[in-house]
Amino acid sequence: MASHLLAFVLRLAVSSAVLWLAVRVVSPGNPANTWQNAVLVSIGLSVAYYLTLAKFLWFLFLPWILYVAVWLAVVISTYGIGFWRALLLAVLMAALSWLVSAVSGVKTLRSE
Repeated sequence: MASHLLAFVLRLAVSSAVLWLAVRVVSPGNPANTWQNAVLVSIGLSVAYYLTLAKFLWFLFLPWILYVAVWLAVVISTYGIGFWRALLLAVLMAALSWLVSAVSGVKTLRSE
């Protein structure tokens, strides 16, 4: 049980760090880019990943469209960035998540 909890906390920390760094690059000086916001957004988006069934029905189009809509709404409203910056943020987060996984072997919460 303790090892599962430790793995969850480690993956949450890595996911939050990737989000925090990506927002810092896309929107420098953004006052909403705090560690607390990154943790809350990471948890919220991970829950949305399961609730929209994108994790389980990955081969269907509708769950992904729903998850993308939720992702964009959460990121745009939390960080006060526009649509295009949110898309740039998604691309940067994907690249950073891949890099972190390749270097450390730790997968972010939504990269299974």
